[in-house]
Amino acid sequence: MTNLLIIKQCPTPMALLDKDLHLIGASDAWYKFTKAPMENAPKIPFTDILPKGTRSLVNAVRESKEKSRVIEGEDYNYQPEGKIQWIYYKIQPSDNEFIIYLNDITSEKENLKTKIFLEETSKVAQIGNWFYDVKNDLLEWTVVTKKICDVSQDYVPTLEKFLQFFKEGKHVEQALKNINSAINKGNDFDLELQILTAKGEEKWVRFRGHIEKAKDKAVKIYGTLQNIDPQKTTELQLALQEKQIKSSKRALAENKQAFKSIFNSTFQFTGFLNIKGRLVDINEPALNFGGIETEDVINKYFWDTYWWQGSIKEQKKLKKNFKKAIRGEFVRYEAKILDKNNNKVYVDFSLKPVLDHKKRVSFLIAEGRVIQEMVEARKKLKESEKLHRTLLELSPTGLALNDAMSGEFLDMNNSFKQSTGYSSNELLKMTHLDVIPKTDKNKELRVLKEVLNQGKYGPYEGHYLNKNKQLVPTLITRVLITNSTGRKLIWSVIQDITHIKEKEEELLEVINVASEQNNRLLNFAHIVSHNLRSHASNFSMLIELLGVEEDVFKKVEIIDMLNSASGNMLETISNLNEIIAINTNLNIKTETVNLKAEIDEAFTNISELIKNSFAEVENNVPEDIDIKVVKAYLESILLNIFTNAIKYKAPNRYPVIKINAEQIKGFTVLSVEDNGRGIDLEKHGHKLFGMYKTFHGNSDARGIGLFITKNQIDAMKGKIEAESEIDKGTKFKIYFNENY
Repeated sequence: MTNLLIIKQCPTPMALLDKDLHLIGASDAWYKFTKAPMENAPKIPFTDILPKGTRSLVNAVRESKEKSRVIEGEDYNYQPEGKIQWIYYKIQPSDNEFIIYLNDITSEKENLKTKIFLEETSKVAQIGNWFYDVKNDLLEWTVVTKKICDVSQDYVPTLEKFLQFFKEGKHVEQALKNINSAINKGNDFDLELQILTAKGEEKWVRFRGHIEKAKDKAVKIYGTLQNIDPQKTTELQLALQEKQIKSSKRALAENKQAFKSIFNSTFQFTGFLNIKGRLVDINEPALNFGGIETEDVINKYFWDTYWWQGSIKEQKKLKKNFKKAIRGEFVRYEAKILDKNNNKVYVDFSLKPVLDHKKRVSFLIAEGRVIQEMVEARKKLKESEKLHRTLLELSPTGLALNDAMSGEFLDMNNSFKQSTGYSSNELLKMTHLDVIPKTDKNKELRVLKEVLNQGKYGPYEGHYLNKNKQLVPTLITRVLITNSTGRKLIWSVIQDITHIKEKEEELLEVINVASEQNNRLLNFAHIVSHNLRSHASNFSMLIELLGVEEDVFKKVEIIDMLNSASGNMLETISNLNEIIAINTNLNIKTETVNLKAEIDEAFTNISELIKNSFAEVENNVPEDIDIKVVKAYLESILLNIFTNAIKYKAPNRYPVIKINAEQIKGFTVLSVEDNGRGIDLEKHGHKLFGMYKTFHGNSDARGIGLFITKNQIDAMKGKIEAESEIDKGTKFKIYFNENY
């Protein structure tokens, strides 16, 4: 049996239990440790003498009894002051007995916990430890220290290597200086320096050292190395921000002063309104304009202030536009406000909403600028524009504005539109070259070049193409201008000279007719002068011979000659009368006749002549052609032409007469073609239609037929042309004027 005296005197907590787990005996240290009462201790249940709350220990005792084996373990309980007490236990069974050993391991547990806490804290706070044995020149780093310096865990540091991690310059100098001071003078240090890690990364660290001395000499240095780069960077940024804030405050103050100066020195009226419409600030120009003080308007509804009292209509308009602006819309319009002399003055007024970070309107900026002179000038300009527009539209001369480069139409007046037949909308979709005929385009391009170089070109004659694709003759002047944006434009002054051209043509026709009439007159005068003088001379000579001739037979012969001369003179006078009648009869009667029928009738009248000459007639004139003529002239013309075709037939072939007709612009053209002798037009063409002109030596040719024919055709505003070759035939083309 275990000696109870030895157990009692044991310096460590020890208790002896029987096989039923009742206390047999325990050491004094046990009672002191468990705080169990010592009286009546033997034979009490073991649960009453164990430290309270030790569940693991109770279960271990019972397990040891059941399994008869040694059991070790740890348990804890709470002390009265709330502290945890850690207990190491060992239960050792022997013959019908159990010995329990206890040991207080609270301090070891606390130390271990503290060590773990320190290690975890060191990791979280990135604080590494280092230790330097001065005497043995031994340097040790913890895991965190190596991690901060970006070295592997098997890295072996030295003091020299340690110092090499500090950034060159003031950082390594301060680290070296403080290490030397710590070793030689025993001074602790606490520094913030930059290191350059093994990976080349710059870091801010807190470098601390605490000295352990022996006989006033430093023997050991305990230190920490903390990564403070994030904090330091933040600190530097904060310092920079603080500096910037101070600078910004100074700038803000300066800007505020500058803003106030600008606010009050601008010529523009400026004020600030809150979202209720009250005026919270106003500049001096606005106050001076109204001759009022700040206190007269501040914190008043804007529409109730002096400026707006001249018109209820303006107040209502302001309120309406304020509602738009407070919804975020920029508003600008012309308003009339009162000046200090109670005059209504036009201003260019605007309300601009200012938004906060949530895109909500926080206040409004009201601005106004006097535009009275501009409004008056604009009214005068409108009146001037209206006047010029009226003159432009009423001008009988066409005016058009085109872009100099693209040629697009920009403006035009009514005269130009009427001349071309296009509407404004049609012209605005067109360019200058769209209304210019192809034949004039090269000319117009040359004109454009001259206008761009010289600034003006014209007047010159040109053409426009109207909507019906008809040419409109015009007199054009083009002038280059440059508008306010630098765009080159061309004003064209276009006078429609169609009427002038028509008059010119009429005048030319009158001149031609007059010239022709003059030629006829001269020819007629020549004929009269020559023929009548010849007859008169002949008469004079015969009468003179009759007076001196004594022979009766000779006198009879002379009288016969006088009778013959008289007949010739009467014929000449008759011909001259006929020509005079044709050229002086202005009221001759016209009528519409069928051309084919008149030709057939003419051939009927000369049927015996046709039959005797074995002439062949081919009448190809359509039956539906009607012409307006003097019927007697037409009969004379047809008979003259047809009889000439037979009279001047070729001696070696029967005559063939081919007749055709066609209608061309303004004329019905009758062509009569024969296969007769032909005429040498190069030799006789200029006198073909002259009076008493003959070309073939026929004894019965008088040379009066074609002369009369041409006069009759001319009298009906027509014309006659001839084509002929010797021994091949002649072709006359007679143009009957459809408008006669």
